[in-house]
Amino acid sequence: MKKYINRILLAVLVFGSVSCSDSYLETYPSDSVSPSNALSTPENMLVALNGIHREMYSQSPLDGYDPGYAGESYIMPLLELNAGDMLFSADGNGWFLNHVKWLRHTNTNSSDPEFVWMQYYHIIGSVNAIINAAEGMTESSTLNNVLGQAYAYRAFCHHRLVSLYAKNPTYGNPSSDLGVPIMLKTEAPYEGQERASVEAVYAQCEADITKAITYLADFESVSSNSDNKSNIDLNIANGIAARIALTKGDWANAAAYAKAARKGYRLMTESEFKGGFNSCTNPEYMWAAQIIDDQTNWYMSWFYYIGTNNNGSQNRGNPKKINIKLYDQINANDFRQDMWLEKAPNVHAGVANDPNYDNEDDFWAAWENIIETYDMTKSFYTHPYMSVKFLNADGGTINPDDVLFMRAAEMYLIEAEALARQGGKDAEAITVISELGNARLRDGAPAYDVTARGLSLLEEIKVMRRIELWGEGHRWLDLLRYDEGIDLTGSGAEASRYQKGFKQDKPSTSPNWLYQIPADEMNANPKMIQNPIAQL
Repeated sequence: MKKYINRILLAVLVFGSVSCSDSYLETYPSDSVSPSNALSTPENMLVALNGIHREMYSQSPLDGYDPGYAGESYIMPLLELNAGDMLFSADGNGWFLNHVKWLRHTNTNSSDPEFVWMQYYHIIGSVNAIINAAEGMTESSTLNNVLGQAYAYRAFCHHRLVSLYAKNPTYGNPSSDLGVPIMLKTEAPYEGQERASVEAVYAQCEADITKAITYLADFESVSSNSDNKSNIDLNIANGIAARIALTKGDWANAAAYAKAARKGYRLMTESEFKGGFNSCTNPEYMWAAQIIDDQTNWYMSWFYYIGTNNNGSQNRGNPKKINIKLYDQINANDFRQDMWLEKAPNVHAGVANDPNYDNEDDFWAAWENIIETYDMTKSFYTHPYMSVKFLNADGGTINPDDVLFMRAAEMYLIEAEALARQGGKDAEAITVISELGNARLRDGAPAYDVTARGLSLLEEIKVMRRIELWGEGHRWLDLLRYDEGIDLTGSGAEASRYQKGFKQDKPSTSPNWLYQIPADEMNANPKMIQNPIAQL
């Protein structure tokens, strides 16, 4: 791992202390700190944190990576598009096509598992430099803010890594299953590290996020973060803690952290929910990247991959659609049903092969109505069940919009699920999920009924989660912790397009779900052990 860690640290230059190079550092309008002084004071460390905030969404600054790899802007679609709910309607421009076939994360030579590995360890290395430099500094409010954010980032990144490259602890053997290396120092000598156990990685995540919550005790979102949601505050730290506890199966803590995380936030109205999910002004957004005009991703933005009216080739000819079996579970009184257009004309197939239309005039009139309503250009294709959830504020352009990492509704869902799993707390779970359910009803609709779909309480919460968080980067991680396989029969997905990704056994019985350790890491680190090879 020595050579590989060196590669990270040369990019960070102990974050030099913000980013991968002086020129990259200088792109920040707020930066007036020289690399040599970047970690010398808490105030300068805040400037360094700006670089990490940007790396969460921007094109990768790491040497050897196509700029198409853009932090969470790339990783969140990666965690949706081969997980069965957010589906391709066509091949598009080829981006993610091998991914939906399960040929990317299962390949040690693929740039996808390599980028994810490098991205998160790069951030970890950067915040380690901050944490290590803070040793011996005089305590202050600014230093507490810096350390709280740094520990939260380290917990977030280690949790992401252990979730993707190791077995889930709820069905594995966490004391002996291989996790990922725990990286706590960014200093010489840069030696390769072995994989810690899953149990040890989770213990480190919990220790770090507990420190973050302590340091950020005076930094609640409603008072300190309302104008800058890129910064991690107390609510976000509690949200990260809730995710860690949920993945681990620590239901009591998951519920408690989620309840604390959503404090001070309200749920969206119908008009806000239908506003395109494109702005940090959304009242539910807790953690998000606020995009500055001169620091955009353009063709590598989050909206380039998922935005229905983004004028890039990924969506223009390949509008993302919902799994039909999931759509059919959405009640007509639920306004979220409007986020997908069941009868959008199938421009890929043409009117002769579209059962919803029997003549050209109606077919093209419906197409034109969608184009005008959602600010597309006439080069856009439409497709049945296509999404209109994610919309560029400037429709028909490639202007990027803000990038969502966490919102309050997720915390309602975590709290409800964790309560339902504890036993004896169904009434509390119903109260929480009903608050969310009632907030998603059309005006005048009867109250949300947790039994209306005929599902158990837990399965109802899981369906609500799929509907609510569709496309936001959660589904792959949910399948891992639910230990559920994939079967796209009847979903609207084409078996010829999805191939091995069309049907897969559950994660506890199949090695195919594990991200492969990157070949560069395997070659550079004699202590590294590869995951079991996928059996596709």
